[in-house]
Amino acid sequence: MLRFSPALFSTLLLGVTGLGAFSVQVPSVAAAAEPSPINFTFRLAGEPETLDWNRAHTPIETYVLMNLMEGLVAFDSRLQVVPALAQSYTKSADGLIYTFKLRPGVKWQDGVALKAQDFVFSWKRLLSPLTAASYAYFLFDIVGAEDFNKGALTDFEKVGVQALDDSRLQVKLRRPVAHWIQIPTFWVTFPLRRDVVEKHGDGWATPGRMLTLGPYTLASYDLDSRIVLKANPAYYGKSGNIAQATALIVKDESAAMNLYEVGKIDFLTDIGTVDLQRVSGRSDLKSFPYLKTAYLGFVVGKYPASNVAFRRAVAMSIDKTKIHQILFGGQQPAPSFVPPGLLGHSSKVGLPFDPVRAKAELKRSGMDPATVRAEIVVPNWDKARTLAQFLQQELKKHLGIRIEIQSFDHKTFRAQLDLRIFPMFLSSWSADYPDADNFASVFLSGAGNNRGGWASPKFDSQVLKARSLAIPKERERLYLEAQKLLLDEDVVMVPLYYEPNLALVRPRVKGLELSPLNYLFLKNVTVETAVSE
Repeated sequence: MLRFSPALFSTLLLGVTGLGAFSVQVPSVAAAAEPSPINFTFRLAGEPETLDWNRAHTPIETYVLMNLMEGLVAFDSRLQVVPALAQSYTKSADGLIYTFKLRPGVKWQDGVALKAQDFVFSWKRLLSPLTAASYAYFLFDIVGAEDFNKGALTDFEKVGVQALDDSRLQVKLRRPVAHWIQIPTFWVTFPLRRDVVEKHGDGWATPGRMLTLGPYTLASYDLDSRIVLKANPAYYGKSGNIAQATALIVKDESAAMNLYEVGKIDFLTDIGTVDLQRVSGRSDLKSFPYLKTAYLGFVVGKYPASNVAFRRAVAMSIDKTKIHQILFGGQQPAPSFVPPGLLGHSSKVGLPFDPVRAKAELKRSGMDPATVRAEIVVPNWDKARTLAQFLQQELKKHLGIRIEIQSFDHKTFRAQLDLRIFPMFLSSWSADYPDADNFASVFLSGAGNNRGGWASPKFDSQVLKARSLAIPKERERLYLEAQKLLLDEDVVMVPLYYEPNLALVRPRVKGLELSPLNYLFLKNVTVETAVSE
């Protein structure tokens, strides 16, 4: 539905400038002298699936949600956990009980004080089977949480989440978890007001209904066009000078690049391969560390990927060293699913590139290369299509099999993954918290992000046991064993590459950093009103 508003009318007249709403009043001298509010514009590569932070589960939502809201704790620039909405927290000697003391003076944008009950309601909703949240499993280490999510427990009072009073939240775990304090940094655990959801139902996460307490509020949302954030005057912390942040939804990489080049976008990621090659070496092209692994996934119940010998043949027919030559983003071949910099990363896991063994495995599968037809589903982005074409050529060259590429827009692609229609898919996993568990737990049997339908009690046991160990070397041993099962034995997926996060940033933008988790915090950014570019 087309929404006609003064802001939209202004856009039609002025282009995508984000300089404020159009006014038909004749400006006075005094009005003309007033500085325009600072606007910062960035691109989203697709339509967000939702801005409901209990349900959101794709990278598309990241930049929006992390500026609308905050969690109990957050990561600093060194990826160390520091207090955020919680002023402080304590952990019991046995590692089972966390008690959070909320920061005084934090208010929602309507002036209502933040309460511990807002976390209890949010976490209950996250775990509710009716919410069908992909990230519900993040809370499964809490007493009773998994049973509540699966319907075996209906009384949430028996789940280990309790508001001791308005300012204290207590969490009880069923076992010690080495990384657990990192979980409340992630958006699915952000607080949520019961009265807002009860009043608006599933439509609460829309402009005019959503209430936030982060540095920005949701001002407007035009589907397939833009999302506008406004500075939150009720925010408890300090912010830069960005009064309005506009997220332009631009699915085509070339169109996004054109908008950046003519000054309509200040910050651009997900740059197309051709454009990335062209801008290489420019001073406005920035490189940020990124805890991310791109991979080829298999739906293990879908032929021909249902045959483990076929999966093994595919894995050993891909020369990963060539990927950087076609994507131009500094990609490095990925042996393990866990990326460099994290416990559990190793070059000694994963099947090697070996065309001879690959052909032998295909023969062992009993399949005739001349008759094998397999489909791979990818998002309709230049980078994904280019990579899919490379894989298509590799499998044809080394195995003699034909691969058909099916590409869809972001939302449709995600739906295809959920339905498990195609035997193979291209995807990536970027860390939600900097621990090997975040990667390994993707493939747990009950994980909402396990898109291949694979289940292994042995793998589950190794990953869950590793969580509870305090000695890093013991944890690492289990993560390596789990990855050997995932990558070498059952070959559920094939890690393809690691890469830095490359972004174009206009010179007028100061203080912009992307964390290794791909978090952009606009509150740390300032924009110069006049600069020679």
